Amino acid sequence: MRRRSVKPAPLLLTIALGASLLAGCGTPAAVGEEAGCPAGQVSRGGTCLPGDAAAFAGRQVRESLAKYRLTASMAEVWSGGERVASVAAGESMTGVPATPDMRFRNGAVAIPYLTTSLLKLVDEGKVSLDDSVSRWRPDLPHADAITLRMLASTTSGYADYVRDPKFIAALYQNPFRQWTPQELVRMSVDKPLVREPGSGFAYSHANWQILGDVIARVRDRPLAEVMREEIIRPLGLTGTANPTTAEIPAPVLHAFDNERKVFEDSTYWDPSWTIAPGAVMTSTMADMAKSFAAIGEGKLLSPRSHKAQLTPVSTVEPGTSYALGLVVQGDWIVQNPSFAGYAATVAYLPAKKLAIATVATQGRGSTVQNASTDVLVALANRLAPDHPLTLRRPG
Repeated sequence: MRRRSVKPAPLLLTIALGASLLAGCGTPAAVGEEAGCPAGQVSRGGTCLPGDAAAFAGRQVRESLAKYRLTASMAEVWSGGERVASVAAGESMTGVPATPDMRFRNGAVAIPYLTTSLLKLVDEGKVSLDDSVSRWRPDLPHADAITLRMLASTTSGYADYVRDPKFIAALYQNPFRQWTPQELVRMSVDKPLVREPGSGFAYSHANWQILGDVIARVRDRPLAEVMREEIIRPLGLTGTANPTTAEIPAPVLHAFDNERKVFEDSTYWDPSWTIAPGAVMTSTMADMAKSFAAIGEGKLLSPRSHKAQLTPVSTVEPGTSYALGLVVQGDWIVQNPSFAGYAATVAYLPAKKLAIATVATQGRGSTVQNASTDVLVALANRLAPDHPLTLRRPG
């Protein structure tokens, strides 16, 4: 089906509000006073939040459509496990409104799922973060000098195949191609190291391909099974799946992309190059928020491993660090993936038990790589002004 262009700021808005924010529940000030919150705030999940939180989320999502030329924009806010707002605006396809329960590719949101599985192995005494990669992959260059910690913090120094012009050309020539981990990793390790192992942050998709392979080897079963048994099921991520194909379970949020100099439906472009097989996932906003809350609280790990996962290892840029599969800024943990017209951002603030998830899909003529980050930052700073977030979007 060919898709016609979307008009700026289409009047398609779906909002789900928590009960205490609905009319007839008293003024926000009164509700806040009863809960010990300042005037104008309400208690949601044990945290005081602005009484207009859901309405503010709706405005941010709706205004982002025209501001960034998006096809769809969505946001969800949770506090202490209680849904505060769930908003969707725009379209999935022509005439099909976007809804908050739609599924999309979550990309790098699954990276801390990988590092959680690694740390579970640490907790079980099966591996150490300081083990050399050569223990499992002696075939890789520099494997003796690179540790599991370096893979998990993307400080291995391996080049990133996604920056290879030959890879980009091949990807654009056939976006439906299914790549193997072997050919992807080889493109990275055949190049010189971009920096000495462990000397600092150097993002490389090869780290996740190799880390996923190591986890599968230690568990002696496919990574897809490990992800389902250790992450998806224990966390109750009922809207999350890790199929072996480019399938996305319904209801699907369609993606559109401008990268190949033409506006096209990119929903089913093959995602095999993005992360290790078995960790390539589709998800919902609710599941992204739920999983980051669980990671932020260390629900699947020992206190020691939980601390290791959230402790910064290297500096990305001033004020922003990278831990084990997570961006850390102030008290927030964050991930903001983008892939072929899909973009998402998820953040969790342990101090307030506040989880925010945002999603955006590109529109015709859009040049913004991840507008969902801007929406999330606006929400974070409105809901937790005492914990400022200044995360910059790529592109």
